[in-house]
Amino acid sequence: MKLGKKTKIVLMLMIALSLITCALFVDVKKPVELLWDKNSKKTDKLIIFFPGLYDTAEKFKDEEFFSIARKAGITADMVSANVNIFHLAKEMMIERIEMDVFEPAKISGYKNIWLVGVSLGGLSSLLFNIKHEQDICGVVTLAPYVANTPLIEDLSEVKEIKYWQPGSDENKLMLERRLQSLWIWLKDKSLNNDLKNIYLGYGKQDRYVGAIKFFEKILDKNHVVTVEGGHTWVTGQKIWQKQLSTRLKTGLLQPCN
Repeated sequence: MKLGKKTKIVLMLMIALSLITCALFVDVKKPVELLWDKNSKKTDKLIIFFPGLYDTAEKFKDEEFFSIARKAGITADMVSANVNIFHLAKEMMIERIEMDVFEPAKISGYKNIWLVGVSLGGLSSLLFNIKHEQDICGVVTLAPYVANTPLIEDLSEVKEIKYWQPGSDENKLMLERRLQSLWIWLKDKSLNNDLKNIYLGYGKQDRYVGAIKFFEKILDKNHVVTVEGGHTWVTGQKIWQKQLSTRLKTGLLQPCN
């Protein structure tokens, strides 16, 4: 069911107010906090984790994402970065990751770098990959936030992404602009069959499943896993475990250099 014009305006105003209010509480010019889980041996492999809305870097440790990876045989160093909606609201997410994680990592000798994003972190990881895809092996998304209601409506009106045309950026909110830029990139990559390093996992009862299914359509079906569950960390753990169990067949988290 499509939303009325007034309803859309109210929702956009609410989102804008939320972003402005939130951004006041975080100094995005300061280096982000990082939480590391390093292998005991020197490695050139690194996994950078992006948390979800209002989550922190510690969530990946608290929710056992690091320990699950170790039990699955992952030998890469892992680091989660404390970027979230505050950095997106101030257009500082990419810059902070570049300065605080990515560039130092490359200088330190990391050559095989993967990104893992949960929920809004899925969007952040994809946006970062757009700018640095030549230096990134791949992106793993878990229940990613990839489209809002207006964008879902636009995508619903076309049978294939190749027929989708982005609207004007004029009067769009920051988040809407970022989502549109993502889908412009996805469209281009899809038409060139060049999304082989993007992975997706989600719960079948996820509240964002409508948007996620548009994303799923353009990905390699072997790179998509589903589990029972909603938009929760418990479901995220199940997705992560299933993704890791298939990595040798799908190439997930494998070295590319």
